[in-house]
Amino acid sequence: MKKFLVLAAAAVMGLSAQAQAEYKYGFGSMYLDYQHWRDGANPITGPGGQDRASGRNQAVLGLEGGAGFSWGEVYGFYDHENIGTAGEKEKTSVKGSAHIYLGDSGLSAYGQFYNHANANASEHNQVLGLGYTGLAGKGWFFKPWIGMHQIHKRENYGSAFNYSGDNGYMAGWSAMYRFNEDWSFVNWNEIEFDRAKEVAAVEGGDSSIQGAAIIFYHLTQNFKMGVQYRYFENKLGVFGSSSGTQHYGDALIYRIAYDF
Repeated sequence: MKKFLVLAAAAVMGLSAQAQAEYKYGFGSMYLDYQHWRDGANPITGPGGQDRASGRNQAVLGLEGGAGFSWGEVYGFYDHENIGTAGEKEKTSVKGSAHIYLGDSGLSAYGQFYNHANANASEHNQVLGLGYTGLAGKGWFFKPWIGMHQIHKRENYGSAFNYSGDNGYMAGWSAMYRFNEDWSFVNWNEIEFDRAKEVAAVEGGDSSIQGAAIIFYHLTQNFKMGVQYRYFENKLGVFGSSSGTQHYGDALIYRIAYDF
């Protein structure tokens, strides 16, 4: 299974068989999440403060994997959301990213794609730019990146919206710290800025932020459980408006995972 995830990540990024032969390391995980949107400090509310969070509570079954090669590294995940339901409530998300090393400088050519689809909306976005992988040591890393952002977005929540084209820029990072054999910390973050005016009009402004901070407890070498603090502003359909919807939202996500 681990080998399958490694090869799948490489295939998604369009890598050659020769590149796969330069494999250095890999990891993979299967996980079950429960997203509880009312557990955050700022649960989603609407006009008059009514609850909009409970309707987003859902179970998610996912796979993630990554690999390192002599020329760079790749990562990807697939989420099947609202498991146990059918029809319009089902959603899927997939993401892939890669750092292609630029010699021994620590700089990399960075690229990522993300696709989300459900019955009423879909979004595909891509980032191409530069990253840096030189900030790493035993049991930790911090990998920032920045790039040009393109988006293909469709919504049908009441009034239809369609946009395809440039959407400014995106910057972010991924980070990990392993405290010891039992505990580890993971953080990822994405910032959109200078959005297209069409996208800014429906997503609450010309910039946004989203990310997560996750604490894992490693029960055994293969099993772990974690609590994830998920945060977002002008993203995920939550943004400031005259109707009373807040700018900032958050949630807690509970995970159990099996590492291959």
